[in-house]
Amino acid sequence: MKTIELTGCYLTVEELLGIADKQTVILHKSGKKGFVVAPIDEFDLEVGLLQNNKEFMAYLDDISGEKAAITLEEVEKRLGL
Repeated sequence: MKTIELTGCYLTVEELLGIADKQTVILHKSGKKGFVVAPIDEFDLEVGLLQNNKEFMAYLDDISGEKAAITLEEVEKRLGL
């Protein structure tokens, strides 16, 4: 992880991405709000997008309260376990 103080530091986006390609970068300016630049893969991107999708999260809330149609014991019985 690398922390970069932006006061008096001038980086191009390409330079920043070059650093972030190798390690997570924390950017801040004079103790104000900081930002993180880090590589993501497709799964991370999909998770982030879904977590910010209100309709999808509401759907998950709805189905999480549903009761199972049959018990585990019934499943085992039907499968002969």
